Amino acid sequence: SSGCSSLRRRRCRRPAALVSSTMCRAAAAGAAAIAAALSWRPASAFGTGAGTASGAMALSPCLASLEACVQQTGVEQFAELHRWLLQSPLEPSRADRAALSLATSVQSSQLELAAFVLFRDLGLALLARALELLLLCRGSDSACGQPLPHIEQVYGLRDALEARIVSLSPGYAPDAGTRSAVIRTGRNIRNDLDRFARAPAPGAEEGGASGLLTRIAELAHLVGRRTRMLSHMLGMHAWVRTLRVPGRGAPVFVLHDEYTSWLDMVETLVGVMVRNGQKALTFVEVGISAEPFQHTLLQEFSGLQYIGLALDPGSADATAAAVQQRRYQLFQEAQARTQAFAVAGRSVVHFATSGALSANLPRDALDLVLLDLSGDGVQEVQQELAMWETRVKPGGILAARGFGPEWPESLQAVLAHRHGNDMHMSVGGGLWWFVEPEEE
Repeated sequence: SSGCSSLRRRRCRRPAALVSSTMCRAAAAGAAAIAAALSWRPASAFGTGAGTASGAMALSPCLASLEACVQQTGVEQFAELHRWLLQSPLEPSRADRAALSLATSVQSSQLELAAFVLFRDLGLALLARALELLLLCRGSDSACGQPLPHIEQVYGLRDALEARIVSLSPGYAPDAGTRSAVIRTGRNIRNDLDRFARAPAPGAEEGGASGLLTRIAELAHLVGRRTRMLSHMLGMHAWVRTLRVPGRGAPVFVLHDEYTSWLDMVETLVGVMVRNGQKALTFVEVGISAEPFQHTLLQEFSGLQYIGLALDPGSADATAAAVQQRRYQLFQEAQARTQAFAVAGRSVVHFATSGALSANLPRDALDLVLLDLSGDGVQEVQQELAMWETRVKPGGILAARGFGPEWPESLQAVLAHRHGNDMHMSVGGGLWWFVEPEEE
C-alpha cells in the first residue's frame, strides 16, 4: 500500500499544494481528463533499467503500459498514486504569479520545462517498478523473494537521471534564478535514490517483498512531492523579485525547499534547537491553529514548554462574536489535546488578547514565538511584530504564518518591519527570522 497508512505520519500533514488529497483520501474526479491532456509516453531514459534481473523486470513492461498494470493490480492506493503523478506540474506555479498579478507573458525556460517532464517520468518509472514487483509476487514468481535485483533495477534509474540533468544544465538563462533550484531538486532526488539503495533489504520481520514494495512506492511519492515543491519555489522566485519597500529597497529572502508547510517549518525549527544542545526551550503560539500539532511537539521534545494563546477579539459586535466563539472552541480543543502535559507543568493555554499575555511575560525570555498574521490589518501586524519581538531572547526566533500574496496586509507590515534584514520563508505562508539584540 502506498497510502497514508504506509507513509510516515508527518508526511501526510502536507498542504494540498504539495501532496495531493488523493494520497490521503479518494478524489479521482477529472483524473482521466488530466491523463489524456498530458498524453504521457515513457521517456526513453527510463524505459530500461540497469541491474541483473531478468524477464519482466529487465524490460519494464509496466512502464510501457502503466495504465494497464495499474488496473491489473486492482489496488486503489496505486491508482491514486498513478493519478497524482500524472498531475505533477509541468511548469512553475502559476497560482503564485496570478495572485501577484504578474504579467502573463512570463515564460518558463527550456530548462524548467524539460526538468518537470524528467521528474514526472521518473516518478512514473518508479511506480512501474513497484507494480512489476507486485505482479511477480502475485504470480508466485521466485523473483519475488529476491530483493537485491529489484533494488538494483530501481537504483539503475539514477544513472539515467544524472545524465539527463547534466544534459539540461546548459539550457538556462543566466540570472533567471531557476538553474540552482532545478539542479538542487535533481540532486535531492539523486540522494533519495542513494539512500534507497543503501538501506538494508527488508527482511521477513520488515515485511519482505511487501516492505520493499512500500519503499518503492514511497520513493515515487517523494519524487512527486519534490516536483511540486520545485514548481512552488520557482513561482516564489518570480514573486520575490517584485517585492520592494518604497524608499528602502528590496528585502532579503531565504526560500527553504526543505519546509513543505508552516507546520513542518515549526517542527524543524524546534528540532534544530534541540539538536544544537538547547534541551529546554519555551515556545509561544499566538493565535492557536486548528492544526493539532501541539501534542505532537510536546510528545517528541521532552524539554519543550508550550504556551498557547487563543486570541480574544475583544469586541462586542456581531462579527466579533462569531470569531470569538470559534476561537474559544480552538482554546478548548487545545486544552484537551495538551491536558496531560499541563498536569506535568509543560503546557498552558490561554484565551485572552495578545497584549494581555505579552504584558505578563518578561522581555528576552522566549526561545520561539509563532504569530498568526493571516487576519490582521497592517497596523495590527506591525504592533504584534514589535511587541512580541521584545519577548524573544536575542538569538531566538520570531516566526509567523499567514505571510504571502494571499495576505497583502501582513505582507506590507512585515516588509516594512524587516526591510534590509533577511527573512526565511516556507511553503504555505510560513516565515521566520533570528531576533537580534537591541541596539544601545
